[in-house]
Amino acid sequence: MHAVVVSRFPIYREALTRLVGATFAPQAAEGFATLADALEDVRLRPVAMMVLEADPQDPEFRDLRATVEAVAPAPLVLFAVLSPAEVQLAYEAGVRGCIPKTAPPDLISAALRLILAGGLYFSDFANIGDRQKTEAPLRSRLSTRQLEVLRLIELGQTNKEIANALGISVATVKLHVQAILNITGARNRTEAALRARGQFS
Repeated sequence: MHAVVVSRFPIYREALTRLVGATFAPQAAEGFATLADALEDVRLRPVAMMVLEADPQDPEFRDLRATVEAVAPAPLVLFAVLSPAEVQLAYEAGVRGCIPKTAPPDLISAALRLILAGGLYFSDFANIGDRQKTEAPLRSRLSTRQLEVLRLIELGQTNKEIANALGISVATVKLHVQAILNITGARNRTEAALRARGQFS
Protein backbone atom coordinates (compact mmCIF):
# COMPACT_ATOMS: atom_id res chain seq x y z
CA MET A 1 0.00 0.00 0.00
CA HIS A 2 1.14 3.52 -0.68
CA ALA A 3 0.09 7.07 0.15
CA VAL A 4 -1.05 9.66 -2.36
CA VAL A 5 -0.24 13.36 -2.18
CA VAL A 6 -2.14 15.95 -4.22
CA SER A 7 -0.89 19.49 -4.78
CA ARG A 8 -0.91 21.67 -7.87
CA PHE A 9 2.19 23.48 -6.62
CA PRO A 10 5.38 21.53 -7.46
CA ILE A 11 7.28 22.72 -4.38
CA TYR A 12 4.52 21.60 -1.99
CA ARG A 13 3.98 18.39 -3.94
CA GLU A 14 7.64 17.38 -3.93
CA ALA A 15 8.31 18.26 -0.29
CA LEU A 16 5.10 16.74 1.03
CA THR A 17 5.52 13.57 -1.03
CA ARG A 18 9.00 13.08 0.43
CA LEU A 19 7.78 13.71 3.97
CA VAL A 20 4.76 11.43 3.61
CA GLY A 21 6.90 8.75 1.97
CA ALA A 22 9.43 8.91 4.80
CA THR A 23 6.61 8.56 7.32
CA PHE A 24 5.35 5.37 5.67
CA ALA A 25 8.42 3.84 4.02
CA PRO A 26 10.90 4.82 1.32
CA GLN A 27 9.21 5.26 -2.06
CA ALA A 28 5.82 4.74 -0.44
CA ALA A 29 4.20 8.01 -1.55
CA GLU A 30 3.33 9.32 -4.98
CA GLY A 31 2.53 12.92 -5.87
CA PHE A 32 -0.13 14.15 -8.28
CA ALA A 33 -0.84 17.63 -9.61
CA THR A 34 -4.62 17.13 -9.78
CA LEU A 35 -7.20 15.38 -7.66
CA ALA A 36 -8.63 13.70 -10.77
CA ASP A 37 -5.29 12.03 -11.52
CA ALA A 38 -4.91 10.94 -7.90
CA LEU A 39 -8.42 9.45 -7.79
CA GLU A 40 -7.68 7.51 -10.97
CA ASP A 41 -4.65 6.02 -9.21
CA VAL A 42 -6.82 5.19 -6.19
CA ARG A 43 -9.28 3.34 -8.44
CA LEU A 44 -6.47 1.19 -9.83
CA ARG A 45 -4.80 0.24 -6.55
CA PRO A 46 -5.63 0.66 -2.86
CA VAL A 47 -4.01 3.46 -0.88
CA ALA A 48 -3.24 3.83 2.82
CA MET A 49 -3.91 7.58 2.89
CA MET A 50 -4.52 10.62 0.70
CA VAL A 51 -3.00 13.98 1.66
CA LEU A 52 -4.68 16.82 -0.24
CA GLU A 53 -3.13 20.29 -0.33
CA ALA A 54 -6.31 22.32 -0.33
CA ASP A 55 -7.57 25.87 -0.47
CA PRO A 56 -11.11 26.71 0.69
CA GLN A 57 -11.69 28.40 -2.68
CA ASP A 58 -10.91 25.20 -4.61
CA PRO A 59 -13.86 23.31 -6.13
CA GLU A 60 -12.52 20.16 -4.43
CA PHE A 61 -13.01 21.76 -1.02
CA ARG A 62 -16.72 22.25 -1.70
CA ASP A 63 -17.14 18.52 -2.39
CA LEU A 64 -14.92 16.94 0.25
CA ARG A 65 -17.46 14.24 1.06
CA ALA A 66 -17.20 12.84 -2.47
CA THR A 67 -13.41 12.64 -2.13
CA VAL A 68 -13.69 11.01 1.30
CA GLU A 69 -16.01 8.37 -0.17
CA ALA A 70 -13.76 7.81 -3.20
CA VAL A 71 -10.70 7.22 -1.02
CA ALA A 72 -12.45 5.15 1.69
CA PRO A 73 -11.57 3.21 3.70
CA ALA A 74 -8.26 5.11 3.57
CA PRO A 75 -8.30 8.43 5.45
CA LEU A 76 -8.35 11.79 3.68
CA VAL A 77 -6.08 14.42 5.25
CA LEU A 78 -6.04 18.10 4.31
CA PHE A 79 -2.81 20.10 4.18
CA ALA A 80 -4.20 23.60 4.46
CA VAL A 81 -4.66 26.79 6.43
CA LEU A 82 -8.32 26.85 7.43
CA SER A 83 -10.63 28.87 9.63
CA PRO A 84 -12.45 27.12 12.49
CA ALA A 85 -15.64 27.07 10.38
CA GLU A 86 -13.77 25.46 7.48
CA VAL A 87 -12.26 22.87 9.84
CA GLN A 88 -15.81 22.12 11.02
CA LEU A 89 -16.96 21.58 7.42
CA ALA A 90 -14.01 19.27 6.74
CA TYR A 91 -14.73 17.25 9.88
CA GLU A 92 -18.42 16.90 9.00
CA ALA A 93 -17.45 15.72 5.50
CA GLY A 94 -15.46 12.85 7.02
CA VAL A 95 -11.93 14.25 6.71
CA ARG A 96 -9.67 12.59 9.31
CA GLY A 97 -7.26 15.46 9.78
CA CYS A 98 -6.36 19.03 8.88
CA ILE A 99 -2.66 19.80 9.11
CA PRO A 100 -1.66 23.46 8.67
CA LYS A 101 0.93 24.33 6.03
CA THR A 102 2.84 26.19 8.74
CA ALA A 103 3.39 23.01 10.80
CA PRO A 104 7.00 21.79 11.25
CA PRO A 105 7.94 18.50 9.52
CA ASP A 106 8.14 16.47 12.75
CA LEU A 107 4.60 17.49 13.74
CA ILE A 108 3.31 16.64 10.25
CA SER A 109 4.91 13.18 10.46
CA ALA A 110 3.51 12.57 13.95
CA ALA A 111 0.02 13.69 12.89
CA LEU A 112 0.12 11.41 9.83
CA ARG A 113 1.12 8.44 11.99
CA LEU A 114 -1.68 9.27 14.42
CA ILE A 115 -4.26 9.37 11.61
CA LEU A 116 -2.89 6.18 10.05
CA ALA A 117 -3.35 4.47 13.43
CA GLY A 118 -7.03 5.41 13.39
CA GLY A 119 -6.93 8.74 15.21
CA LEU A 120 -7.92 12.26 14.26
CA TYR A 121 -5.77 15.37 14.04
CA PHE A 122 -7.21 18.86 13.67
CA SER A 123 -5.22 22.01 14.33
CA ASP A 124 -8.35 23.89 15.46
CA PHE A 125 -10.96 21.61 16.95
CA ALA A 126 -12.36 23.95 19.60
CA ASN A 127 -15.69 24.63 17.92
CA ILE A 128 -16.11 20.98 17.00
CA GLY A 129 -15.50 19.98 20.60
CA ASP A 130 -18.06 22.46 21.91
CA ARG A 131 -20.65 21.27 19.41
CA GLN A 132 -19.99 17.54 19.56
CA LYS A 133 -19.55 17.01 23.28
CA THR A 134 -23.31 17.16 23.92
CA GLU A 135 -24.39 15.30 20.76
CA ALA A 136 -22.96 11.81 21.12
CA PRO A 137 -21.23 9.52 23.62
CA LEU A 138 -17.44 9.51 23.66
CA ARG A 139 -17.10 6.05 22.19
CA SER A 140 -18.76 7.25 18.97
CA ARG A 141 -16.55 10.35 18.70
CA LEU A 142 -13.11 9.01 19.63
CA SER A 143 -11.04 6.43 17.80
CA THR A 144 -10.33 3.06 19.45
CA ARG A 145 -6.79 4.19 20.31
CA GLN A 146 -8.01 7.51 21.74
CA LEU A 147 -10.46 5.62 23.94
CA GLU A 148 -7.61 3.43 25.19
CA VAL A 149 -5.56 6.52 26.02
CA LEU A 150 -8.53 8.15 27.75
CA ARG A 151 -9.12 5.05 29.89
CA LEU A 152 -5.50 5.15 31.05
CA ILE A 153 -5.76 8.90 31.74
CA GLU A 154 -8.79 8.12 33.89
CA LEU A 155 -6.61 5.64 35.80
CA GLY A 156 -4.12 8.45 36.50
CA GLN A 157 -1.32 7.22 34.25
CA THR A 158 1.30 9.62 32.86
CA ASN A 159 2.07 9.98 29.16
CA LYS A 160 5.15 7.80 29.59
CA GLU A 161 3.16 5.09 31.37
CA ILE A 162 0.49 5.23 28.66
CA ALA A 163 3.14 4.96 25.95
CA ASN A 164 4.65 1.89 27.63
CA ALA A 165 1.25 0.28 28.13
CA LEU A 166 0.17 0.76 24.52
CA GLY A 167 3.55 0.27 22.86
CA ILE A 168 3.60 3.70 21.22
CA SER A 169 5.84 6.76 21.56
CA VAL A 170 5.32 9.53 24.11
CA ALA A 171 4.97 11.99 21.20
CA THR A 172 2.10 9.95 19.79
CA VAL A 173 0.45 9.83 23.22
CA LYS A 174 0.67 13.63 23.41
CA LEU A 175 -1.06 13.93 20.03
CA HIS A 176 -3.81 11.57 21.20
CA VAL A 177 -4.24 13.53 24.43
CA GLN A 178 -4.51 16.83 22.55
CA ALA A 179 -7.07 15.32 20.17
CA ILE A 180 -9.06 13.99 23.15
CA LEU A 181 -9.08 17.44 24.79
CA ASN A 182 -10.16 19.09 21.56
CA ILE A 183 -12.90 16.60 20.73
CA THR A 184 -14.34 16.49 24.26
CA GLY A 185 -13.96 20.22 24.84
CA ALA A 186 -12.09 19.46 28.07
CA ARG A 187 -9.56 22.04 29.30
CA ASN A 188 -7.17 19.48 30.79
CA ARG A 189 -6.60 15.77 31.43
CA THR A 190 -8.54 15.79 34.70
CA GLU A 191 -11.60 17.32 33.05
CA ALA A 192 -11.35 14.81 30.19
CA ALA A 193 -11.26 11.95 32.71
CA LEU A 194 -14.33 13.34 34.48
CA ARG A 195 -16.21 13.57 31.18
CA ALA A 196 -15.30 9.92 30.49
CA ARG A 197 -16.69 8.56 33.77
CA GLY A 198 -19.49 6.07 33.27
CA GLN A 199 -18.92 5.78 29.52
CA PHE A 200 -16.64 2.72 29.53
CA SER A 201 -18.89 0.32 31.43
